[in-house]
Amino acid sequence: MQVTIDLPDDVGLDEHEAKERVVALLYEAGTLSEKQGCEVLGLSRRAFQGMLSEHDVAYMTGAPEDIQYELRHRRE
Repeated sequence: MQVTIDLPDDVGLDEHEAKERVVALLYEAGTLSEKQGCEVLGLSRRAFQGMLSEHDVAYMTGAPEDIQYELRHRRE
């Protein structure tokens, strides 16, 4: 799906940052998966995690067992 939004020039966002914010909000709401977010923005998993942090969105928002799995299988 492609969406076009006309924003006023004075909102202080360029097109890429606006796209990042929408993806971060959708990820935080559970509507968009990490994989989908990476694909939409063309980012690696690590870069996607960094982008979420820049937008104050928690990366690990799942169930405790999901977080434990991520911690056990993370790459240094």
